[in-house]
Amino acid sequence: MTKYEQLTEDLKEAHQKSKEAVTGDDGGTANLDSTFLTLPRWNEKKTIKAINDAGLYCGSKIHWIGNGYLISVGGGQGNDRVIARNAFSKYLKEKGYDVMHFDMID
Repeated sequence: MTKYEQLTEDLKEAHQKSKEAVTGDDGGTANLDSTFLTLPRWNEKKTIKAINDAGLYCGSKIHWIGNGYLISVGGGQGNDRVIARNAFSKYLKEKGYDVMHFDMID
Protein backbone atom coordinates (compact mmCIF):
# COMPACT_ATOMS: atom_id res chain seq x y z
CA MET A 1 0.00 0.00 0.00
CA THR A 2 1.37 3.43 -0.91
CA LYS A 3 1.46 6.27 1.59
CA TYR A 4 -1.30 7.98 -0.41
CA GLU A 5 -3.53 4.91 -0.20
CA GLN A 6 -2.80 4.74 3.53
CA LEU A 7 -3.73 8.41 3.85
CA THR A 8 -7.05 7.73 2.13
CA GLU A 9 -7.80 4.86 4.52
CA ASP A 10 -6.80 6.93 7.57
CA LEU A 11 -8.95 9.86 6.41
CA LYS A 12 -11.94 7.57 5.88
CA GLU A 13 -11.58 6.20 9.40
CA ALA A 14 -11.10 9.70 10.86
CA HIS A 15 -14.22 10.87 9.03
CA GLN A 16 -16.18 7.94 10.44
CA LYS A 17 -14.98 8.86 13.95
CA SER A 18 -16.10 12.45 13.35
CA LYS A 19 -19.59 11.28 12.32
CA GLU A 20 -19.87 9.10 15.41
CA ALA A 21 -18.88 12.00 17.66
CA VAL A 22 -21.66 14.43 16.74
CA THR A 23 -24.44 14.76 19.28
CA GLY A 24 -27.21 16.54 17.44
CA ASP A 25 -26.36 19.83 19.16
CA ASP A 26 -26.09 22.23 16.29
CA GLY A 27 -26.48 25.35 18.41
CA GLY A 28 -23.70 27.81 18.96
CA THR A 29 -21.90 30.00 16.50
CA ALA A 30 -21.97 29.08 12.82
CA ASN A 31 -18.40 28.33 11.86
CA LEU A 32 -16.06 27.00 9.22
CA ASP A 33 -13.88 24.98 11.61
CA SER A 34 -11.63 22.56 9.76
CA THR A 35 -8.49 20.48 10.15
CA PHE A 36 -5.19 21.73 8.74
CA LEU A 37 -3.03 18.77 7.70
CA THR A 38 0.62 19.28 6.89
CA LEU A 39 2.48 16.72 4.81
CA PRO A 40 5.90 18.15 3.92
CA ARG A 41 7.36 16.99 0.63
CA TRP A 42 4.24 15.01 -0.36
CA ASN A 43 3.03 15.37 -3.95
CA GLU A 44 0.15 17.86 -3.95
CA LYS A 45 -1.84 16.25 -6.76
CA LYS A 46 -1.61 12.76 -5.23
CA THR A 47 -2.44 14.10 -1.76
CA ILE A 48 -5.54 15.93 -2.98
CA LYS A 49 -6.64 12.79 -4.82
CA ALA A 50 -6.19 10.79 -1.59
CA ILE A 51 -8.30 13.34 0.32
CA ASN A 52 -11.01 13.31 -2.35
CA ASP A 53 -10.93 9.49 -2.56
CA ALA A 54 -11.73 9.49 1.17
CA GLY A 55 -14.95 11.36 0.40
CA LEU A 56 -13.63 14.69 1.65
CA TYR A 57 -12.92 17.91 -0.20
CA CYS A 58 -9.71 19.83 -0.61
CA GLY A 59 -9.14 22.04 -3.64
CA SER A 60 -5.45 22.79 -3.24
CA LYS A 61 -2.57 23.12 -0.85
CA ILE A 62 -2.70 26.44 1.01
CA HIS A 63 -0.29 28.51 3.05
CA TRP A 64 -1.43 29.03 6.66
CA ILE A 65 1.17 28.61 9.38
CA GLY A 66 3.09 26.64 6.78
CA ASN A 67 1.87 24.72 3.76
CA GLY A 68 -0.87 22.15 4.10
CA TYR A 69 -4.36 21.00 3.34
CA LEU A 70 -7.49 22.48 4.89
CA ILE A 71 -10.07 19.71 5.28
CA SER A 72 -13.68 20.25 6.36
CA VAL A 73 -15.49 17.24 7.76
CA GLY A 74 -18.89 18.88 8.10
CA GLY A 75 -21.00 17.71 11.02
CA GLY A 76 -23.27 20.72 11.06
CA GLN A 77 -22.70 24.42 11.39
CA GLY A 78 -22.27 25.07 15.10
CA ASN A 79 -21.26 22.96 18.08
CA ASP A 80 -21.48 19.68 16.17
CA ARG A 81 -19.08 20.97 13.53
CA VAL A 82 -16.51 21.69 16.26
CA ILE A 83 -17.08 18.26 17.81
CA ALA A 84 -16.72 16.53 14.43
CA ARG A 85 -13.55 18.44 13.58
CA ASN A 86 -12.03 17.69 16.99
CA ALA A 87 -12.70 13.94 16.66
CA PHE A 88 -11.32 13.95 13.10
CA SER A 89 -8.15 15.78 14.14
CA LYS A 90 -7.66 13.64 17.25
CA TYR A 91 -7.77 10.42 15.25
CA LEU A 92 -5.26 11.70 12.69
CA LYS A 93 -2.93 12.98 15.42
CA GLU A 94 -3.05 9.55 17.10
CA LYS A 95 -2.06 8.01 13.76
CA GLY A 96 1.00 10.27 13.69
CA TYR A 97 -0.13 13.00 11.30
CA ASP A 98 0.74 16.66 11.91
CA VAL A 99 -2.60 18.42 12.27
CA MET A 100 -3.85 21.71 13.69
CA HIS A 101 -7.31 23.10 14.31
CA PHE A 102 -8.45 25.88 12.00
CA ASP A 103 -11.18 27.93 13.69
CA MET A 104 -13.22 30.52 11.82
CA ILE A 105 -16.60 32.03 12.62
CA ASP A 106 -18.90 32.31 9.61
